Amino acid sequence: MKKIFVLGIVCAGLAACDADKKSDVIVQQCGGYTVEITLSPDGDKINAVLNGDAVELVNSVSASGGKYDGVLNDTAVTLWNKGDAWTMILDEDIVTECIAK
Repeated sequence: MKKIFVLGIVCAGLAACDADKKSDVIVQQCGGYTVEITLSPDGDKINAVLNGDAVELVNSVSASGGKYDGVLNDTAVTLWNKGDAWTMILDEDIVTECIAK
């Protein structure tokens, strides 16, 4: 009986760790794009998936908030956040406010 109880505790602990990993992904709806954002531990870059296409964005100078720039399929992509709010900019002129999913 003790073995089953210990096994249950271990499984619950592993499930909690797995849940923590999933919570590291920020999911936003930016216009017609579903954007999954994973921040690097040092904050120097993010890995983003836009409608299934992966792109790495690097931190760039911003007067306020965090700004990350990269290129996906010849399209300049900027993700900018301040607090919990995210904005996506494509080709430096298409600005889309994002909504948490």
